[in-house]
Amino acid sequence: MNILTSYGIHLQMYISIKQIGETLVALGRSRPAVLWEVESRTLVFISDLDFPLVPEIRLCFDIGYDGRPICRMHGKLLWKEDSLSNAKLYGVLLDPDEHGQANMAKQITRTVTGGRVRQQQYDPYTDVMAEHESGRIFDVST
Repeated sequence: MNILTSYGIHLQMYISIKQIGETLVALGRSRPAVLWEVESRTLVFISDLDFPLVPEIRLCFDIGYDGRPICRMHGKLLWKEDSLSNAKLYGVLLDPDEHGQANMAKQITRTVTGGRVRQQQYDPYTDVMAEHESGRIFDVST
């Protein structure tokens, strides 16, 4: 799962067909899909749609949070596999945005959280262990 989901931030994603070959598709329809993971140039999602794995299909992904749009990305399917009973798990190679930016995960995270993800304090036991030389073993449960 992505870092946003682990922080309790649940993104909504809608998928539509943008282009087939050289022909732009303007259906005006999109379907919800489950955003499983987003990384710098890849996206993984679960959908009940059964797309063929052909390089001519270019998909559009509209991602939102709390009812407001965050970004629109485009990409081509790389792989698919069976996931749940009627759903498929898909991997997508994302296109860079209009500015050549490729790290979509960073863009989404900063948009949703309002900056960098906050840094967490370390466990207090690490402070105790840092005071001693390396190689010593401590039983912190007692």
